[in-house]
Amino acid sequence: MSRRAMRSVLSLASLCALCASTCAWADMRALFYEYEASDQWYWQLVPDAARKANGETIQYELTTDARADMTLANLASYDMLLFGTHGIGGWGVYHLEGVEQDLIDYVAGGGFILVQTSDDAFYQGAMFPAELAMRESGDHDFEVTPEGEATGIFDTPNAIDDVIEDDSYMDVEAPWVVLATSADTDQPHTLSLRHGDGEYVVTSSRGEEEGQAAPNVPFVENIITYLVSRIHETRPVRPLGKLAMAWGALRAR
Repeated sequence: MSRRAMRSVLSLASLCALCASTCAWADMRALFYEYEASDQWYWQLVPDAARKANGETIQYELTTDARADMTLANLASYDMLLFGTHGIGGWGVYHLEGVEQDLIDYVAGGGFILVQTSDDAFYQGAMFPAELAMRESGDHDFEVTPEGEATGIFDTPNAIDDVIEDDSYMDVEAPWVVLATSADTDQPHTLSLRHGDGEYVVTSSRGEEEGQAAPNVPFVENIITYLVSRIHETRPVRPLGKLAMAWGALRAR
């Protein structure tokens, strides 16, 4: 083989290796929080149902230790953070003490968070940069707002007819955006809040038991699909280390 041919082969091999390494790196990473003492039904069901979203492969990792793993330094490795049912508070305890500002900074720097319902008795809203209150209620039916229709959360890739709920939100004001309201109370059922370069999606879907979580999984898949689309909008090119640098700069401000 001539030297020129050898160089061509080596160049091709290097290009293939680079592509392989980029593809291996390019999978989106989602940190999934479930309360340790729960049955973790969303964790059991969602990763298999939503392995891919908007052309992206998603790698899910479970944590049951919010205070250790929701520091900004750790969150910077993830594209999104997904809470299972009663992720903020439930089972007689508030889960996020000490990491609330980390979560706000994570979103400001380009992170995306899904929060599913919390027990209103143990809920605290300090993880959000804008006030959000909860109330006790439960329903299956909802009405989608024009803003909700625009997101695709209720029809892409799954048509959602009902969601098993636990509690809802009240006294919601801008900058929160109401995506759907509960039919029984006309109170907000699903909300979004854009903050900095990232976004929160908050919903009252519940899943303490398999019979609650399983029917809601298509809805959760839709939300993940939406979050991936938003990541594409805010980060059309995702160079290695970009998020860590962005959040590092944010912390230094």
